[in-house]
Amino acid sequence: MRFNAGKKATALLGVNYYNYQHPEDKNGDGFTDVTLQHRISVFNKWRFSRKNDRIFTMAARYFYEDRWGGQTQWDRKWRGTDSVYGESIYTSRLEVIGNYQLPVREKVMLQYSLNLHDQNSVYGATTFLAKQHIAFAQLTWDKQLGRHGIVAGLPFRYTFYDDNTAATSTADHTYLPGAFVQDEIALAAGHTLLLGMRYDYNSIHGNIFTPRLAYKWAPDHNNILRLNAGTGYRVVSIFTEDHAALTGAREVVVNGRLDPEQSWNVNLNFVKKVPLNNAFLGFDATVFYTRFGNRILPDYTTDPQKIIYENLRGHAVSRGASLNMDIAFSFPLKLIAGATWSDVYQVNDAVRSRPMLTEKLSATWSASYAFRQAGLTLDYTGNLYGPMLLPRLSEEDPRPAESPVWSIQNIQLTKKLGKWEVYGGVKNLLNFTPPANSIARAHDPFDKQVQFDANGQVIATPDNPYRLTFDPSYVFAPNQGVRGFLGARYLLQGK
Repeated sequence: MRFNAGKKATALLGVNYYNYQHPEDKNGDGFTDVTLQHRISVFNKWRFSRKNDRIFTMAARYFYEDRWGGQTQWDRKWRGTDSVYGESIYTSRLEVIGNYQLPVREKVMLQYSLNLHDQNSVYGATTFLAKQHIAFAQLTWDKQLGRHGIVAGLPFRYTFYDDNTAATSTADHTYLPGAFVQDEIALAAGHTLLLGMRYDYNSIHGNIFTPRLAYKWAPDHNNILRLNAGTGYRVVSIFTEDHAALTGAREVVVNGRLDPEQSWNVNLNFVKKVPLNNAFLGFDATVFYTRFGNRILPDYTTDPQKIIYENLRGHAVSRGASLNMDIAFSFPLKLIAGATWSDVYQVNDAVRSRPMLTEKLSATWSASYAFRQAGLTLDYTGNLYGPMLLPRLSEEDPRPAESPVWSIQNIQLTKKLGKWEVYGGVKNLLNFTPPANSIARAHDPFDKQVQFDANGQVIATPDNPYRLTFDPSYVFAPNQGVRGFLGARYLLQGK
């Protein structure tokens, strides 16, 4: 909802509430097919009028979520116990962001943000408690000097992070001051070159340089060619980024200190627009190549009882190509389709392998038709994923080593009634769901009936002929089958 606060301020207020509390187990494995959620989000943004149209905005968002999934008989009294398996997560997050243009002759902007995040979660009998606070501020100067568009800045980020895992024996306090400058040069008509350099000092990992280069050639409005190259780095927190590390099904092993991931990337992009007699056709094609150093990937195969994290003693590569097309007709039909082929692999100790849960081919599409006189819009969307390697416990594991080609397709009909919109449709038209045995030994999530030998290896028994342990990491697609939906929206507009 928008409203005015006097003559010099306007505000936007948004509230989102969602509550789903109906556990279902259509595949019969004893676990909920869909995560149950109860969440609320409140967003408020203010924009203030200032002299010479200088910018001043502030926004705040509060988010709270309570969600859980696990065995269908789970109740809160089992939270954190080894009686009934459940994954229960309480998340509370506060965010504040803003922009302020300084009252000086030059265009100098102050950007700032504050993020406070608190998570209280349990995964079976494993408890994960984490707090993360991030404060950020950045001054930027933007100046046009002849053919040169200069942007320079001084960023600073402070991060506090603490959790109750062995990997964080004491709270991390990370200071990240830096400086960057970029120059966008108009070389000639239709030719633009961008050169950039960024320097950061990480109080834990030291000096970090990240240069970048971009070239753009636009001979006319219907053809644009772009070449981009640069470097990057990322500090990885495995417990906040990898859900499998927290399930309690496998022991988490971190081999040595984890250094930041580094990347070198280049991509070539071509955009072409083709006006037709009764339509407008657009193409967007990209080829890309990224090489990673110090890549951190979970190792599921060395030991079926463990997830091992360490920096690669080698490198990883992600390369491929994508093509997107859209066509808008003079009559109310619009089509969009895109496909991506990628080759992702890692080289560790001179051995090349393909990471788990990465597909080589994916595609998306959508079609929209408006019945204008009736006030109706029909939308059809879909996606498709090629096979990906799946993390089995051993060669004896009866679950397939590779996922099938799968697709999720949806259809929706929307009717406009003044400020109201009524909509309904069907999701997952093909009723695709992953195999019912995706969770190994779902009936014994704490391995109480698994027998181990003196070396910790699983012993084959009549109840466990494949020597399995509980493992929920073998998941590659949503568990929800075909289903219908119906809803309504109302447009609020205040003065």
